[in-house]
Amino acid sequence: MDGVLVLWDVDHTLVDVDGLGREAYDLAFTRRFGVAPAYQPPMAGRTDRAIAIDMLRLNQVPVTEANLEDLKSGAEAAMDELAHLLPTRGRALPGAIAALTAIHGRTVQSLLTGNVRHIAEVKVGPFGLAEYLDLDVGAYGWSHEVRAELVKIARDNVHGRHLERVVLVGDTPEDVGAALASGVGVVGVATGRYTRTELETAGAHVALDDLTDTDRVTEAIRAAAR
Repeated sequence: MDGVLVLWDVDHTLVDVDGLGREAYDLAFTRRFGVAPAYQPPMAGRTDRAIAIDMLRLNQVPVTEANLEDLKSGAEAAMDELAHLLPTRGRALPGAIAALTAIHGRTVQSLLTGNVRHIAEVKVGPFGLAEYLDLDVGAYGWSHEVRAELVKIARDNVHGRHLERVVLVGDTPEDVGAALASGVGVVGVATGRYTRTELETAGAHVALDDLTDTDRVTEAIRAAAR
């Protein structure tokens, strides 16, 4: 596992937060623009920046940097307010903690997520996941609307740390596509809305039903790294 940077997706890969992220954005939009959003953009596999752009556009709000930043900061604040619901409405997915623990200390692992960093940290915090992750080398969803661009950011963040190989672990074809477009390995995990077959069809180097078999997860990461 030496020399491999492992980048985990958050939602439906490591955790399920029962839609609290969407609720945070809805609350932020309502507070900022005085009306609940009538149209909801798709969220699975997308970056928060892309979602926010579509949320404004679909609801006929000018897509300006000021409006985007207001929506982002409002969603971060709303997520803080909703965080007390995470222990009851959310959960770490089966096997997630064991998988992170198995890799911890043997390589560097972080997040590559569509979430903005603060929201990602709030989501993983209650479930004991953050202690296994080097969050400073991760890449987060406000940096670019295109998910594949986040891989470049994560690579830059570990420059000089002798991590020649990168493996993404995620639950959507967008995760797979970002990895393939960036020339890195990818493990698909069918713990979201997409099946193992759909992730394999999208091009995942290895696809798993879930994270419950820790040995299988670590072997899948090794295989994808090769």
